[in-house]
Amino acid sequence: MDTEVKPSSRKGKSNYSRQFKRRLGVAACEPGVSVSKLALAHQVNANMAFKRRRDLRAGLLDDAAPAPAALLPVVLAEPLAAARGEQGKRKK
Repeated sequence: MDTEVKPSSRKGKSNYSRQFKRRLGVAACEPGVSVSKLALAHQVNANMAFKRRRDLRAGLLDDAAPAPAALLPVVLAEPLAAARGEQGKRKK
């Protein structure tokens, strides 16, 4: 597995492809694998390898694009007192 790094606009920050993140997460989930040794072999920080494993288990690295947020319609109703008209007023 080759480390795929894209150039970044911020100094010191690497951008890894989604496929690389997923492959690293899958490899970190294999039984008996040392995540620290895996990270060392791919020249990434061990914390990043553990994070990719967590992300994979949480379903954040699935190949499918995340579903867009659904928007719900909003209906504005008249205030209750205005709808009642004169009936809502108390007599003194």
